[in-house]
Amino acid sequence: AALGARGVDVTALVRDAINIAGAARVQAVGDFTAVADWKPWLANIDAVAHLAALTHDGTRGADGARFHAVNVEVSRRLAEAARACGITRFVYLSSIKVNGESSTRAHGRVHAFSAADTPMPEDDYGRSKLAAELLLAELWDKHGGALTILRPPLVYGPGQKGNLPRLMALVARELPLPFGALTNRRSLIYVANLVAAIGCALSVATPGVRCYTVADVEVSMPELVRAVARGLGVQAHLLNVPPGLLRALAYLPGVGASVRRLTDNLIVDAHAAERELGWHPHIGFEDALALSCAAWREAQG
Repeated sequence: AALGARGVDVTALVRDAINIAGAARVQAVGDFTAVADWKPWLANIDAVAHLAALTHDGTRGADGARFHAVNVEVSRRLAEAARACGITRFVYLSSIKVNGESSTRAHGRVHAFSAADTPMPEDDYGRSKLAAELLLAELWDKHGGALTILRPPLVYGPGQKGNLPRLMALVARELPLPFGALTNRRSLIYVANLVAAIGCALSVATPGVRCYTVADVEVSMPELVRAVARGLGVQAHLLNVPPGLLRALAYLPGVGASVRRLTDNLIVDAHAAERELGWHPHIGFEDALALSCAAWREAQG
């Protein structure tokens, strides 16, 4: 929709037939892993933004082979077809999970992830995104052209899935939440600001492989709860449970990963993207969260 509003002629390749505002053409291609040749859809295309992936939401039970098939092999086939069609501009939406699951603390400071860090993915999803990055970089190093890789943290906005809508449901019920004593910091990015970053990346024509971490806000868990409460028009109720007690829950099977995301630090350095891509977030956190909360309320009927 954002590209269409700029007058860009957009072809959207999707799994299932849906209406996409702003797209001149929407082509449902079914299971991406079953597509052997993407070239029929890439004629007269100047640039590709590859956003599709198997992610964590709704994929419990997916193993490493499935993540590899969707996130690595589909990327390889699409990129090879793009190069065969003479397309030199390619944007790949990766994930901050390539860097790792949490930012380390040293000398009293929390390290902000950047593309300069040594990748340290901890799960099959993160490893598959890193494998796709390396494969694409090798292809572009060999043939030239402009490859831009973006690594966002949690993306939020209308229609999102995952932990933030679950948090909205708890806050909306005005339940007491045990996060009042947490001081952790986590980076997020609003979907429209990420879209703007993708738009900037698509404009890059200078040959080379570039990788950027992108985020537009850094908040603590209590700050996030209070902002959600303001967006929903309710009171936030936070209990000062000792952080050590909450972190102990991270060792419990089934809930550990979710607890880590609530209690650990994960911050992202976006300065390189701002400096080199000319990207700047245009929607602030409070406004973005208000829009997200309104969309969530509407979805509840």
